[in-house]
Amino acid sequence: MQFLKLFTPIFIAIFLILSDYKFSYLDSVKQSIAKLISPIYLVVNLPSQLYIWVNEQGTSKQALLNQNKYLSGEVMRLKVNLQTHNALLLENQKLKQLLGASYQISDQKLILGRVNSVSLSRLKKQIIINKGSNDELVIGQVVLGPKGVIGQITQITPLYATVLMITDPTQYVPIKNQRNGIRGVSKGVASNQEKLVVNFIEPDFDIALGDVFLTSAIGLKFPGGYPVGKVTHVEQHTDDPFLHIELTPIQTTEQLEFVLIEGSD
Repeated sequence: MQFLKLFTPIFIAIFLILSDYKFSYLDSVKQSIAKLISPIYLVVNLPSQLYIWVNEQGTSKQALLNQNKYLSGEVMRLKVNLQTHNALLLENQKLKQLLGASYQISDQKLILGRVNSVSLSRLKKQIIINKGSNDELVIGQVVLGPKGVIGQITQITPLYATVLMITDPTQYVPIKNQRNGIRGVSKGVASNQEKLVVNFIEPDFDIALGDVFLTSAIGLKFPGGYPVGKVTHVEQHTDDPFLHIELTPIQTTEQLEFVLIEGSD
């Protein structure tokens, strides 16, 4: 009797397992039981699911923060690269403008320099360039811009040089009218503006507004043919034997960044 109580449930279980395996009689019963216990399964499994969700949320947030940090760094790097690229493009354009000057440059050796500073006071108009005696520069060399002559080197150190501009009140430049060859001497004006006056041209000479004056090479201070200035005012004073002529320099210092220095002989 004890034997039957012990093994009867076992035999029934084996019979049910074999019957379900062979004939799937209990599928509907299992489905019904699964539906009944599904809420219990959800409740029991809720803590582990909640833990997984919280962990995923933390991981996702950290991943997003890391990604945001990386992307922010990439944006900053690209901005820096873009600025560098734009600066190089601008510098290249300025160099092309300088080397493709509209006037004829001599075949002498040319040295490229960068403008470090500009001084435009009433009594002193000069620029400092980043070339000096270490670059074989000497006092007296002519400095050119993309549009015309700038001035002449008057002071020099191993690392930089001072260029006295043609608009300086102490700078005299022998010049000639490009249209008719009339000669004179230009001189800077002691003012806060960049302009020149022309001396020693008599009243009966043909000078018109818009005429361009070039270096004449007389005195060998400046080589000939470099644009100096354009006539903006012509007047005859009764107490002056010469015309009063004002020029606006062809080459101004506005946005001037690069210069060419004519090589010494």
